[in-house]
Amino acid sequence: MSEVFMSNRVPSPTMTILLASMTSLGQTLHRFPCRVLAYRESVPPGLSGSFIAVAGASRSLQIGLMSDPIGWQALSQALEESAPTSSDAMVHGASELAFAAARAFKAGLPDGDELTLGMPLFVDGGLVVGSDTEVHAADVVLGSTRALLVLLDQRRS
Repeated sequence: MSEVFMSNRVPSPTMTILLASMTSLGQTLHRFPCRVLAYRESVPPGLSGSFIAVAGASRSLQIGLMSDPIGWQALSQALEESAPTSSDAMVHGASELAFAAARAFKAGLPDGDELTLGMPLFVDGGLVVGSDTEVHAADVVLGSTRALLVLLDQRRS
Protein backbone atom coordinates (compact mmCIF):
# COMPACT_ATOMS: atom_id res chain seq x y z
CA MET A 1 0.00 0.00 0.00
CA SER A 2 1.39 3.42 -0.90
CA GLU A 3 1.50 6.51 1.27
CA VAL A 4 -1.39 8.97 1.20
CA PHE A 5 -0.04 12.45 0.53
CA MET A 6 -1.47 15.60 2.04
CA SER A 7 -3.21 18.13 -0.14
CA ASN A 8 -1.55 21.14 1.49
CA ARG A 9 1.84 21.59 3.19
CA VAL A 10 0.50 24.29 5.53
CA PRO A 11 -1.96 23.17 8.22
CA SER A 12 -5.48 24.27 7.45
CA PRO A 13 -7.46 26.41 9.89
CA THR A 14 -9.57 23.31 10.60
CA MET A 15 -6.44 21.28 11.47
CA THR A 16 -5.31 24.11 13.76
CA ILE A 17 -8.66 23.88 15.60
CA LEU A 18 -8.28 20.10 15.85
CA LEU A 19 -4.79 20.43 17.34
CA ALA A 20 -6.01 23.01 19.85
CA SER A 21 -8.85 20.64 20.78
CA MET A 22 -6.39 17.80 21.32
CA THR A 23 -4.28 20.00 23.58
CA SER A 24 -7.33 20.97 25.66
CA LEU A 25 -8.40 17.31 25.73
CA GLY A 26 -4.99 16.46 27.19
CA GLN A 27 -5.73 18.82 30.06
CA THR A 28 -9.01 16.98 30.71
CA LEU A 29 -7.65 13.45 30.29
CA HIS A 30 -4.59 13.81 32.51
CA ARG A 31 -3.06 10.59 31.22
CA PHE A 32 -2.95 11.99 27.69
CA PRO A 33 -1.33 15.41 27.48
CA CYS A 34 -0.87 16.11 23.79
CA ARG A 35 2.27 17.54 22.23
CA VAL A 36 2.58 18.22 18.52
CA LEU A 37 5.87 16.99 17.09
CA ALA A 38 5.51 17.86 13.42
CA TYR A 39 3.07 18.33 10.60
CA ARG A 40 3.16 15.50 8.10
CA GLU A 41 3.15 15.60 4.36
CA SER A 42 1.90 12.02 4.17
CA VAL A 43 0.19 9.29 6.11
CA PRO A 44 2.56 6.32 6.21
CA PRO A 45 1.24 2.84 5.46
CA GLY A 46 0.95 0.17 8.12
CA LEU A 47 -0.74 2.22 10.85
CA SER A 48 -4.08 1.37 12.40
CA GLY A 49 -6.58 3.59 14.09
CA SER A 50 -10.09 4.79 14.60
CA PHE A 51 -11.97 7.48 12.70
CA ILE A 52 -15.10 9.40 13.65
CA ALA A 53 -17.27 11.23 11.10
CA VAL A 54 -18.15 14.84 11.90
CA ALA A 55 -20.91 15.93 9.54
CA GLY A 56 -23.56 18.56 9.00
CA ALA A 57 -23.74 22.30 8.34
CA SER A 58 -22.19 21.70 4.89
CA ARG A 59 -19.19 19.91 6.45
CA SER A 60 -18.04 16.36 5.95
CA LEU A 61 -14.96 15.53 8.01
CA GLN A 62 -13.30 12.47 9.53
CA ILE A 63 -11.17 12.79 12.68
CA GLY A 64 -8.74 9.94 13.24
CA LEU A 65 -5.99 8.75 15.52
CA MET A 66 -3.52 6.22 14.14
CA SER A 67 -0.59 4.34 15.67
CA ASP A 68 1.20 1.04 15.47
CA PRO A 69 0.10 -2.00 17.54
CA ILE A 70 2.59 -1.29 20.34
CA GLY A 71 1.36 2.30 20.54
CA TRP A 72 -2.26 1.16 20.77
CA GLN A 73 -1.38 -1.33 23.50
CA ALA A 74 0.24 1.46 25.52
CA LEU A 75 -2.65 3.85 24.94
CA SER A 76 -5.28 1.19 25.77
CA GLN A 77 -3.48 0.31 29.00
CA ALA A 78 -3.22 4.01 29.91
CA LEU A 79 -6.99 4.34 29.38
CA GLU A 80 -7.69 1.37 31.60
CA GLU A 81 -4.87 -0.15 33.61
CA SER A 82 -6.51 -3.56 33.72
CA ALA A 83 -7.19 -3.58 29.96
CA PRO A 84 -6.18 -6.81 28.26
CA THR A 85 -3.64 -6.59 25.45
CA SER A 86 -6.01 -8.22 22.96
CA SER A 87 -6.88 -6.75 19.58
CA ASP A 88 -10.43 -6.08 20.87
CA ALA A 89 -8.99 -3.92 23.66
CA MET A 90 -6.84 -2.08 21.11
CA VAL A 91 -9.87 -1.34 18.90
CA HIS A 92 -11.91 -0.22 21.92
CA GLY A 93 -9.13 2.08 23.16
CA ALA A 94 -8.57 3.58 19.71
CA SER A 95 -12.29 4.20 19.27
CA GLU A 96 -12.63 5.77 22.71
CA LEU A 97 -9.72 8.18 22.12
CA ALA A 98 -10.84 9.10 18.59
CA PHE A 99 -14.36 9.79 19.86
CA ALA A 100 -13.00 12.01 22.64
CA ALA A 101 -10.91 13.90 20.06
CA ALA A 102 -13.90 14.35 17.73
CA ARG A 103 -16.13 15.50 20.61
CA ALA A 104 -13.51 18.09 21.72
CA PHE A 105 -13.07 19.22 18.10
CA LYS A 106 -16.84 19.65 17.63
CA ALA A 107 -17.07 21.67 20.87
CA GLY A 108 -14.31 23.98 19.59
CA LEU A 109 -16.11 24.89 16.36
CA PRO A 110 -18.42 27.90 16.10
CA ASP A 111 -21.03 25.76 14.31
CA GLY A 112 -20.40 22.70 16.48
CA ASP A 113 -24.04 22.52 17.64
CA GLU A 114 -25.05 21.88 14.02
CA LEU A 115 -22.68 18.93 13.63
CA THR A 116 -23.27 15.25 14.36
CA LEU A 117 -20.67 12.67 15.39
CA GLY A 118 -20.73 9.27 13.74
CA MET A 119 -19.84 5.86 15.07
CA PRO A 120 -16.16 4.83 15.26
CA LEU A 121 -14.64 3.11 12.25
CA PHE A 122 -11.44 1.15 12.85
CA VAL A 123 -8.91 1.06 10.01
CA ASP A 124 -6.16 -1.55 10.07
CA GLY A 125 -2.97 -1.42 8.03
CA GLY A 126 -3.28 1.89 6.23
CA LEU A 127 -5.49 4.60 4.85
CA VAL A 128 -6.97 4.99 1.38
CA VAL A 129 -8.86 8.17 0.48
CA GLY A 130 -10.54 9.44 -2.65
CA SER A 131 -9.26 12.26 -4.82
CA ASP A 132 -12.02 14.54 -3.49
CA THR A 133 -10.63 14.42 0.06
CA GLU A 134 -7.96 16.68 1.56
CA VAL A 135 -5.67 14.91 4.03
CA HIS A 136 -4.07 16.78 6.94
CA ALA A 137 -1.96 15.06 9.58
CA ALA A 138 0.33 15.74 12.52
CA ASP A 139 2.66 13.55 14.53
CA VAL A 140 1.64 13.91 18.17
CA VAL A 141 2.61 12.42 21.50
CA LEU A 142 -0.30 11.38 23.72
CA GLY A 143 1.09 10.92 27.20
CA SER A 144 4.31 9.16 26.26
CA THR A 145 3.05 7.40 23.13
CA ARG A 146 3.53 8.61 19.59
CA ALA A 147 0.45 8.72 17.36
CA LEU A 148 -0.75 10.36 14.17
CA LEU A 149 -3.67 12.76 14.28
CA VAL A 150 -5.49 12.79 10.94
CA LEU A 151 -8.13 15.11 9.52
CA LEU A 152 -9.90 14.09 6.32
CA ASP A 153 -11.86 16.95 4.79
CA GLN A 154 -14.08 16.30 1.79
CA ARG A 155 -13.61 19.06 -0.79
CA ARG A 156 -16.70 21.04 -1.61
CA SER A 157 -17.62 21.38 -5.28
